[in-house]
Amino acid sequence: MHDFTRLLLNASMTMGTPLAVAKVLQVQPKLVYRWMAGLERPSFEDVNTSKQRLEDAFRMPKPSFAHPRRRAFDPHLIAAAA
Repeated sequence: MHDFTRLLLNASMTMGTPLAVAKVLQVQPKLVYRWMAGLERPSFEDVNTSKQRLEDAFRMPKPSFAHPRRRAFDPHLIAAAA
């Protein structure tokens, strides 16, 4: 169970918020907070399902975004494409 709490904390730091973790796990955010604080313990089946969902979320490739200060009509991009 200690590993699950550590996994939740790491996932929260990686994803930015416990809300993002709750969305991946498909549970209420307050439940994630209670699990991280050790106030509640999920069932063994819930732990296994949650671990699998978090591992799947970490394996998904991150989308690559264009540089926010570049535009499609930027001369540097046009010259590089030609």
